[in-house]
Amino acid sequence: MFFAASKIFWSLIQPLNALCLLALLGFLIRLREKWEHAGQALMNFALGAILIFGVLPIGPLLMTYLERQYPAPKSLPAKIDGIIVLGGAFESAAGVKSGQIVANDQIDRMFCFVDLAKKHPEAKLVFSGGPGDILNPSAMEGNDARRFFDLTGLEKSKIIFEEKSRNTFENILNTMEMVDPKTSETWVVTTSAYHMPRTMGIFAAFRWPVIPYQCDPRTDGDYKTVLKTMPSVTGNFSKLNYALKELIGNAVYYFTDKSAYLFPTRPRSAQ
Repeated sequence: MFFAASKIFWSLIQPLNALCLLALLGFLIRLREKWEHAGQALMNFALGAILIFGVLPIGPLLMTYLERQYPAPKSLPAKIDGIIVLGGAFESAAGVKSGQIVANDQIDRMFCFVDLAKKHPEAKLVFSGGPGDILNPSAMEGNDARRFFDLTGLEKSKIIFEEKSRNTFENILNTMEMVDPKTSETWVVTTSAYHMPRTMGIFAAFRWPVIPYQCDPRTDGDYKTVLKTMPSVTGNFSKLNYALKELIGNAVYYFTDKSAYLFPTRPRSAQ
């Protein structure tokens, strides 16, 4: 129930969708003569918000904030017991129809995983990703991952596939049940940079200390760069979508006891 509700909720409230729906509502209200002014005000508000979020770099600034929290470590311990990569890099439903691997803009996390796996052959390897598409529950991301690992030369027989999870919380819950990590073990998790704060909050809730190894950065981590960049409406809204999804998701996870942190900020002890 939580999974379906979260998917529907986000599809309705992601910024551009929500503002377009608000403009449509204002248009419909405006058709009633006695509510004409209220409807026009609602349409004006929606248009103004689209202009503000499209021109001002609010989304890029929020993404920069998220990506600054857990920078990739300059070095890793000589011995690593396990490496986990979170799913989300493949469009499995499209892949089933086309018969090809269809990757999205989060594919970098898979390359990071392969790179780490080859540098640390002693480590257990875990791919965690299941049917994350609410409209295509039979499209399994693990199938795409297996084909991807074949192409990169990573022996998939050495990889543990966790394929039941539908969101980040389930990624970590199911993986923990499968690998039963010991307190003496050193584990690394890799995922997209903007997604790492929410991921680490969940690991902290499970009291499973892991080393965050972020990949797929969408910014260079410098607020000044954002302010010097020419405005891009599509780029600003794209980053705003990613950032708000993480911020809202993090808050929901915290209030449903799925995350240890209300705000996706690296705790002082980790800085």
